Amino acid sequence: MNVQLKTKPAFKFVGYELKTSCIDGRNHREIPLFWRTYLDENKGAHIGNRVQADSQVELGICTDFNPQTSDLTYLIGMEVTTFDGVLEDQVCREFPEATYAVFTTPPVKVEEFTSAIQSTWKSIQPEWFPTSGYTHAGGAEFELYDERCNPAKNELVEMDIYIPVKKK
Repeated sequence: MNVQLKTKPAFKFVGYELKTSCIDGRNHREIPLFWRTYLDENKGAHIGNRVQADSQVELGICTDFNPQTSDLTYLIGMEVTTFDGVLEDQVCREFPEATYAVFTTPPVKVEEFTSAIQSTWKSIQPEWFPTSGYTHAGGAEFELYDERCNPAKNELVEMDIYIPVKKK
């Protein structure tokens, strides 16, 4: 498993929100559909004040997880410099500085991408954490999608998963 430790400074985020649940794998069905709608409707083009103005670096953020109900909020959007001009259907969030274990998905053909993302997520807890010397630090987890996952530019695509961690 390809893992790096990185400290990410606090950041502002603007995007779109999906309330979902981990019960019966609902999140594994709803999040890919949410992404499909986001991409089909070119929603990223409606996000202003982007930190990465010259490129389309997008984040998929898992936050507000409730262990009692297995509910969570999934956000799709981008880092921004300010919340000025945010549209009515968009959400604004701020995330604090954190240290993350960063996992890169295996490079795969675009039709295998969703499966590669989900299998990487599923392997992190049982394969990496037990021997890592780290524990989950709480807070938001996120996926970083950059030029590496653009099938128009790459035969094989990949992305990064950021999990907040702290020493045991």
